[in-house]
Amino acid sequence: VVCKKSFTKTTIADITQECGMTRENFYYHFRDKYDILGWVCRHQLVANIPEKYDKKYVEDLIIYLVRKINEDYKFYRTVVRDVIRLAAEVGEEYFNLTKSVISYAVETYHMKLMDHIYLALTDHLAFTEKRLRQNVVIENFYTADLRRFNPEEYDVACYGARLFEEKFGMKLPEGEIGNIAFHFINAQQDGQFEERNREIDEVVGQILNIVRYCMKISSLEEGIAYSRMLTHLRLFVSRLLRGQMTDDDQEDALRRKILEMCPEEYACVRRIGRFIEQKYGKPITEQEELYLTIHLHQLMTEKKKEVE
Repeated sequence: VVCKKSFTKTTIADITQECGMTRENFYYHFRDKYDILGWVCRHQLVANIPEKYDKKYVEDLIIYLVRKINEDYKFYRTVVRDVIRLAAEVGEEYFNLTKSVISYAVETYHMKLMDHIYLALTDHLAFTEKRLRQNVVIENFYTADLRRFNPEEYDVACYGARLFEEKFGMKLPEGEIGNIAFHFINAQQDGQFEERNREIDEVVGQILNIVRYCMKISSLEEGIAYSRMLTHLRLFVSRLLRGQMTDDDQEDALRRKILEMCPEEYACVRRIGRFIEQKYGKPITEQEELYLTIHLHQLMTEKKKEVE
């Protein structure tokens, strides 16, 4: 029955009809469909687990996960879809690298991190490796501040940089190390950055609303390109709030060529720029416009492929 309708949509009536039993007989043996799940866990899954593991804990964990997925199916479906897409785009070495860096942060500094960092950091490391091979570096200008005010997060980022160099044979620039540290600042629960993160979330949400309106997209929250743009927007807003936006050092010819190829995306970015200037009284730099345009173009390309 579950294979035909999914666990979420399966009802007690479906089960009793398939088994040829009455509802009274069902409730004599089981309390609900989760009770059946517990029976399956004990006799088919947990029974095969080695003795060194706590079987009751594993059983409770499986049931808890199924309940959580059932409660917020749309959210977990999106998460699983993003994981699958990311796994298709990047190699296992990036996932292992991310796991090692996060484990170092947790074991060394007892950081309490939100789960989204596993996806965000994996994608960031894969994208960084690709950019460095193309000699494209996204600098930031707050790495010195991170070393001074966030020594633990910066140390974690340095550890990740050493692993990155060992794995890929490329030394990460200081700016890239700062970007990794920022992931750990952003992902901490109940930390000192909670208020600033709330402002970042608010501004990013307003920017995404502009994107939805300009590009006529009702749903953004799926796909690797969206995840990458979201990470970039958070970094962009953080630079904005610190007054440390990227300088205009890109070649004008290259910038003009990219913007000519993406007129609709650039028009949207210009609208975002007007919003930022009205809200904070400062314009965004041409370099920041360029990065936003590229990320928006990648998002629109992915959306068009979904339609096709």
